[in-house]
Amino acid sequence: MGYQCYFLAIVHKASEHEVLFDLHNVLKRPHVVQSRELIKASVQLPRHYFDFLIHSGVMEMQGLPAYQPDQVAPVAIGMNIKSLGNTVRFDICFSPQTYKLWQNADAFIEEVSLPSDLFEEYVYRLGALSRFRYLGKIDDPLTATQIGENDMIEFKRDFLMSKSAIVKAVVAFANSNNGNLFLGIADDGQIIGVNEELAHYGDPDKYILAITQYIQDKTTPLLAPYPKITLKKVDDKYVVAIFIEVGSELICGLDKNNEKFVAIRTNNRSVIVKDPHQIGEIYVKRKLGSEISKRLGLL
Repeated sequence: MGYQCYFLAIVHKASEHEVLFDLHNVLKRPHVVQSRELIKASVQLPRHYFDFLIHSGVMEMQGLPAYQPDQVAPVAIGMNIKSLGNTVRFDICFSPQTYKLWQNADAFIEEVSLPSDLFEEYVYRLGALSRFRYLGKIDDPLTATQIGENDMIEFKRDFLMSKSAIVKAVVAFANSNNGNLFLGIADDGQIIGVNEELAHYGDPDKYILAITQYIQDKTTPLLAPYPKITLKKVDDKYVVAIFIEVGSELICGLDKNNEKFVAIRTNNRSVIVKDPHQIGEIYVKRKLGSEISKRLGLL
């Protein structure tokens, strides 16, 4: 690596329970003057998380010479990615334990931006888990039809006659990448609507609840965060938009015999995976993240 980087906390005040500080990134490159960039002002963080960052060696502090960080138990850290590119925009999430990190996170440093190489370095050094929050989300069915089916978009004509295919798609997106599943759109992108099904249920809320309940019953463990299911209207036709976030757990579907299966997204298709080695790779990626898994030689 041709550089060294670390966080620098300029502390304004600290109490028994909380620390208030400005967060900087310090970058050292050979034969180049050291640079320091403010990446987040007025951060409030529980003291045990702040002290963990100090003891991890990822962050140094200035501003309160008398401050003595306490030795604390290991902390779970997650990087909630919002956008990718040369610069990564993300939230840093903290939790007392790795199990169900995203549900149990109780402290956040929001809207942090770093160059992609520095982001990957911090993920590795912190042993952080990462996920893509809302990356690739498409709310407008017309926009989806213009793009067409791909690794993040899939169309189904309806709910009642496509139940097994819907579960397979949800599982595939949850194991691969964020995805948008639309009900009421044909494979060729023609919007046909789910109006007849809506009439069958008699109430939009009952219809959405039926879809929600079916996905919940046919996936394990419980999807977290749970897919966002909304009803959209295009002219006089209704379309169901389901946004599925990639999870930190390996998600399985249950077939008509309630046997478990694993699916992933391959180009514009949801594919069932039967190879145990490939399933193991998916599990490792979900637990550790792709970058850390590669560095540890697990992938």
